[in-house]
Amino acid sequence: MPNALFGGFDISASAMSAERLRMTVAAENLANANSTNRLANGLPYARQRVIFRTELDQAGQQTGVVQTQVVASPRYEQRSDPGHPDADANGMVTSADIDPILEMVDLMTASKSYDANANASRGLLRMHESALRLGDISG
Repeated sequence: MPNALFGGFDISASAMSAERLRMTVAAENLANANSTNRLANGLPYARQRVIFRTELDQAGQQTGVVQTQVVASPRYEQRSDPGHPDADANGMVTSADIDPILEMVDLMTASKSYDANANASRGLLRMHESALRLGDISG
């Protein structure tokens, strides 16, 4: 059972870790948006996305956010460019179907969520400090 006094910190920390991973994946997607280089599987980079789930204790109370998996989207775009070094025998170039605007929105959303969880942690810290000062005064 998680410590009730610090449970809020644990939840905020796990959410911040999850959002950091989401920002990393979105940045990686942006970096590979126009990549046509083929990987070991014979296909170019595929857009990644992170799937999370909420962690609950036995009483059904939230105890954190857990990253379940980073999955690749199997969607690709093809365009005709016979002179391209990564073109196939038919002159078609395959690249990941990555929308830079969607990735930027995901990056900004994850950043704002990270900040919100950091602010929640700071608020919890201030509440704990105030409670300690109250206990010190009345003792």
